[in-house]
Amino acid sequence: MTEKHLTLLVVPHDEGNVRRLRVSYGRLRVLVGLGVLILALTGVAVLTYGRVAARATRVGLLERENQTLAEENAKVETLRAHLEQAERALQQIRRMAGLEELAPQADSDADAGEPPPAPSGSPGVPSAYPLAVQGFVTANFSGVDGHPGIDIAVPVSTPVVATADGAVRQKGVDPVYGHFVVLDHGEDFQTMYAHNEIILAERGDEVERGETIAYSGNSGRSSAPHLVVEVGRGGRAVDPGPYLP
Repeated sequence: MTEKHLTLLVVPHDEGNVRRLRVSYGRLRVLVGLGVLILALTGVAVLTYGRVAARATRVGLLERENQTLAEENAKVETLRAHLEQAERALQQIRRMAGLEELAPQADSDADAGEPPPAPSGSPGVPSAYPLAVQGFVTANFSGVDGHPGIDIAVPVSTPVVATADGAVRQKGVDPVYGHFVVLDHGEDFQTMYAHNEIILAERGDEVERGETIAYSGNSGRSSAPHLVVEVGRGGRAVDPGPYLP
């Protein structure tokens, strides 16, 4: 039986030298099969490459995430070391200011509670509002181990005034408190004013109740402009609330 052929005529534009191509149906089927196989293999290769590329991209992302985590962990460790250093400096400042917690004593002393009320009208007893304008209290006294003073939200550059007559015992810059100043009022009282923008009073200066000693700010470990006021009496931090109007 004669094998069937497919005849293709190739006619040039000038219609001269017409060519004939004869392809048997068997060979044509082989060529079509090879074409389909090549297309299938190409598709598989493209899909495989896509998956490999996606995995490679994912691996790259994971490597960058791991690197970022390592860097963040290093920052956390650095921050922890800085916080520990700042805490030590804070304790040193509070000891120098006479605001440190007293050592544990007998049970009768521990049950004594807050110190007795201060005598009224004495120039060395804190009794004036510490700012030239009214602020908003954002944190109250919660004990020496908690928050040893009060936070008063107030705009930057608000005048900070002495709450009683006294002398400047210490001034400086601290990582936690920022620009701070400590006044010694006698009468067993001390006050500290922190997170200021600038301190006007110099160490050893005598100040009067209501005199401007600084301008409030946002220095030190502070998330918003405010003033921190701490009151110390008898070597321990006490609640400023009963003393400040």
